[in-house]
Amino acid sequence: MMTFQWPLCLIALIIVPVLTWLYVAAQKRRRTYAIRFTNLSLLERVAGKGPGMRRHIPPVIFGLALIALITGMARPMAVIALPRDRANVMLVFDVSGSMRSTDMTPSRIMAARQAAHLFVNALPASVQVGVISFNNVAEVRAPLTSDHSLIQHSIDTLQPGGGTAIGDGLNAALDQLRQQAKDNNGNIIPATIVLLSDGASNSGSDPMQAAQRAHQQHIRVNTVGVGARSSVSVGEGRASSALDEAALKAIADQTGGRYFYAGATKTLHQVYTDLSRQISWMTETTEISALLSALGVILFLLAGCLSLRWFQHFP
Repeated sequence: MMTFQWPLCLIALIIVPVLTWLYVAAQKRRRTYAIRFTNLSLLERVAGKGPGMRRHIPPVIFGLALIALITGMARPMAVIALPRDRANVMLVFDVSGSMRSTDMTPSRIMAARQAAHLFVNALPASVQVGVISFNNVAEVRAPLTSDHSLIQHSIDTLQPGGGTAIGDGLNAALDQLRQQAKDNNGNIIPATIVLLSDGASNSGSDPMQAAQRAHQQHIRVNTVGVGARSSVSVGEGRASSALDEAALKAIADQTGGRYFYAGATKTLHQVYTDLSRQISWMTETTEISALLSALGVILFLLAGCLSLRWFQHFP
C-alpha cells in the first residue's frame, strides 16, 4: 500500500499521456513524409535498413523515468515489512482434562504441542518466549527467555487434567510480560499472547477482566480454539465442555488480536505458523521519494545513452 504526502504533485503525470500523443503524432508524420518519396526501392537503398521497433525503446524508458520522477515529487510513503529485533511472546495453553480428547490426531494436547514446536522454531533467536499452562489454576512452565530449547522442553511437559481457568492463565501471562516490558534502554518491547483453549472457562478469575487488563497494557492476545465445537467424550463416561468461541473472540477483539478456529491438526499447525510470521515481522511506513527519484535519473540516463548510441540524438 502506498500513500502520498503531496498528492497534488501527481497532477503533473498528465504530461506523460500528452508527450505520448505528441510522439505518436510525430511518428505518423514521419511515415507520411516517407510515403511521399515515390521511388521506394531507391529510398530503401539510400536509407538502408531502419531501426525498426528499436527506435521506440528510448522514448518508452524516458516516459518511465518521467513517471518515477513525478511520483517521487509527491513524496510517496510505503508500508514495508521488517524483521523484529526484539519481541516478547507468551504461549498460554489450556491443559484441562478435555485436552486428552482424540478428535484431533493423535490428541488435542499432542496436536497443540506439535504446533507450538513449529511456532517456536520459526521465531528469530532474539524473540523471548514464555509458557503458561492452566487448568483449575495457572502455572508458569517457563518464564520469558531467549533460550528456545528450554521452551521446547517445557512444551513437552504439558499434560491434561482438571478444569479450565482462562482468566488465571491470561493474568499469569500478563504478570510475566509486565516484568520484562522494557529493554535496557527503556524502550517498550512489543508483546503478544497466544492463548489456546478447547472449552469454556469454569473456574478462576473472569477472562474478560484479564482481557481488559491486557488492553490497558497494550498487549495483543491472539486466541485459538481447538477441537470439536460441541462437547465430546473424554473417557470414563465424562464429556468435555463445548468450545466457547464467543469468549475467545471477545478476548481477541478486546485486545486488538485475532481469533482462529482449528478443528484439525493440520489447520492448527498452519495457524501457529502464520502467527509466528506475524510476530517475527513488523510493518513500518517509510518515505521512498529518494528511491523513486534515483530510479528516474537512472532511467533518464539510460534512455539518453541508448538514443545517442543508436541514433546520435536524444529521443
